[in-house]
Amino acid sequence: MNILFTSAGRRVSLLRSFRRALQASGGGSILAADMDPTAPALFEADKGFLVPRVSSPDYISRVIEICKCKSISAVIPLIDPELPVLACHKDDLAAIGAVTVVCAPEAVAIGNDKLATTAFFSSVGIPTARTFSREEVLNSLTKRERLQFPMVVKPRHGSSSQGVTLCTDEAELEFYLARYRDLIVQEFLRGEEVTIDILGDGKGNILSAVPRKRLKVRGGEVERGITVDDAPFREFILEIGRHFKPFGAINVQCFVTEKGPVFTEINPRFGGGYPLADAAGAGFPELILMLIQGTSPEPRLGRYQRGLVMCRFDDAFFVSMDRLSGVGGPGGSRE
Repeated sequence: MNILFTSAGRRVSLLRSFRRALQASGGGSILAADMDPTAPALFEADKGFLVPRVSSPDYISRVIEICKCKSISAVIPLIDPELPVLACHKDDLAAIGAVTVVCAPEAVAIGNDKLATTAFFSSVGIPTARTFSREEVLNSLTKRERLQFPMVVKPRHGSSSQGVTLCTDEAELEFYLARYRDLIVQEFLRGEEVTIDILGDGKGNILSAVPRKRLKVRGGEVERGITVDDAPFREFILEIGRHFKPFGAINVQCFVTEKGPVFTEINPRFGGGYPLADAAGAGFPELILMLIQGTSPEPRLGRYQRGLVMCRFDDAFFVSMDRLSGVGGPGGSRE
């Protein structure tokens, strides 16, 4: 079995987790694709490929070319911009024998739009932050309606916590409303932030879930974290699964407030902090390999180590120019 990770970037730990799962299940190859020839995951993979930017009209044809040439069994996308592209081409990839491990296009659209995400939570009875569109807030300001500060301003279609700002008064809020159009405004939630790594079978069943509390974040990605008990989140995890129907990994973010968990975001892909869940026993790679092969894995909810702390650190590959120039197409890949 050969697995292709697209926009693999720095996700070395994730590739290693899948390599261990492949070795335990009979073997196979880990392949990685990225637009940057210096992406570290290209040098962790058994084979690395360059692809165009996801916005390029040649992107999907390049991915299909790699899948055909290398007999890819599954494609696992790792960044938000490529999710809708690959979700819409699931059938094209299936026709050449590659399962695309990504949610349905309508689910991806919900996850990539924070306004749609909070509407989804509300529609299925999941506690969520009060969220307003830019137009709604402008209308309130025009009418001189009193707003409750502080408020959080964030890009409607953003990721990695980029552009998230806390506004403490109307002057700050008006500044961001005037400067940016693609944004939402949310109530400020007081409480600890928890991310839940969730794996679904695409039919509404949750196979595994591990909540982890952020202890330190760098560049929008958790650097240190600790796994916590899933009891306060279990019913919400199952409800999200029934309605969102994730296929593969997603991660859901919430704040644990005085009234309980309040949910804010769904990222329909592997989270950057998944290595902590994996070390705790989440087992996503093993379960995904079973899904790819058409089997129905036994759910393992609750079967993970609580209180496991991740202390991340920097590491590096050191690559000669000759080896770097070997990253290329199916006929000239980095091997």
